[in-house]
Amino acid sequence: MKSISVFLVVLATCILWPADISLAACPEDPNDHSTCDTLYSELYPPDAMFTGAGHLAQVPVFITNDIPNPAIDSIAAMTIPLCYTHTNPAEYCSLPPYWNRSDPYTSVSRCIFRHLDDTTHNLFLDMYGPSSPGWYYDFIVDISTAEQYFRLSWIPSMPSSPRWPGGSRQLAFIMTFGVEDTMTVCVDTCVWPPMSYLRFSRSDAMSYTPRDNMPSCFSIFSPDIGDCNCDGIVDIGDVVYLLGYLYRGGPPPVPPEVGDTNCDGVVDIGDVVRLIGYLYKGEPPPSC
Repeated sequence: MKSISVFLVVLATCILWPADISLAACPEDPNDHSTCDTLYSELYPPDAMFTGAGHLAQVPVFITNDIPNPAIDSIAAMTIPLCYTHTNPAEYCSLPPYWNRSDPYTSVSRCIFRHLDDTTHNLFLDMYGPSSPGWYYDFIVDISTAEQYFRLSWIPSMPSSPRWPGGSRQLAFIMTFGVEDTMTVCVDTCVWPPMSYLRFSRSDAMSYTPRDNMPSCFSIFSPDIGDCNCDGIVDIGDVVYLLGYLYRGGPPPVPPEVGDTNCDGVVDIGDVVRLIGYLYKGEPPPSC
């Protein structure tokens, strides 16, 4: 009888252990309860192309987190140090302070806390910006163009300030890169000198390191003039695409420069004629 009782206790422990412990914490860090919080960065829009000197590239940073116990697991503070490199050292690539402001009251359009589009809102701006209900937060935003570093530190400054809410891929901030030529840029987590690591803190002051998708690399390249449908080649499909845009209400070439095959500054029937001349009459390829 005793052996049966011991067996039942062991069986119950094996069944309940994963639910109570293993599945209750992120494997990388037990302070991160449930599914691991994750930091993402990417180029927006993902098919953005180089449009000339002074090109601005948007790189939004998102956070995915869940809060099984809001009283504990809500993010109450975060430190996000990032660094970036690029593959064209002879040309300029940086985070201009003019386009990476931390104060939305001065210029929301140039603030790192801005909405990405109508459907992707920045939560910091919603909580802290000009239309916020008056909550207060302390931000530290450091940008070192020489060492190619970026750091954001955030903590609510009042006990009543709401914590970062749970959710999937919520927009935290947007880095705006200024680039002078085509290149590949990589963003990665790093240590901000001397001892600032990527860390999130729970509402009970316990801290942990979230997962991330970095290094995150994206290419900023020049568009192929004439590749109106963006399939990587210039062929009859681009003629059809351009005609569809001009006469059937189809989508425009992206960016518009790829449709300006005769380089006169406008996209019209003359560009269709120029494209047909290249494809079927032996004329030189479109190039501006």
